[in-house]
Amino acid sequence: MDLTPLLTTFSLIAIAEFGDKTQLTVIALSAGYDRVKVFAGVILAFTLVTGLGVLVGETLLRIVNPALIKIGAGLLFVGFGIWMLYSREDDEDEKPTVDNPLLSTFSMITLAEMGDKTQLSAITLAAKYDSLYLVFAGAVLALASISLLGIFLGKKLRELVPLSKIKLGAGALFIIFGLSFLTGF
Repeated sequence: MDLTPLLTTFSLIAIAEFGDKTQLTVIALSAGYDRVKVFAGVILAFTLVTGLGVLVGETLLRIVNPALIKIGAGLLFVGFGIWMLYSREDDEDEKPTVDNPLLSTFSMITLAEMGDKTQLSAITLAAKYDSLYLVFAGAVLALASISLLGIFLGKKLRELVPLSKIKLGAGALFIIFGLSFLTGF
């Protein structure tokens, strides 16, 4: 069994989410609310959004020429990389207030991730690899891992690695993967 779809998806999604506003939201929520409820809300949201994304990607593979998908995936990933290198989002200081941590976390993460680069990456990778379950598993495992890291390390993580460095590394990796999709390497 070729685990390339699982490993590639896990790597790309984990790096893309590391330091992302969604992870910062998880860190903020877990700093003031029950961590188990926050994590449960995160997992439910990521499972829903990723599942929808992978299904869309699988459908695209059935109706669009695979060569066009490869070109589209490459351009999309290069675009994400450039966006990450030049974006100046700074949502680090926002701390949401909630009454029900599980429901609020689920709602916030679902809305934040719909159409986000993570969901678009899952769509693209599912279309590229024709491996629905491995892409889904890689994405959900990456999102769960990064969320757990954020929940348990919280502020300490951001003190150790500046957000600007995280975004720089993630942007460069997206560009490298995008170029590899375009060149077939």
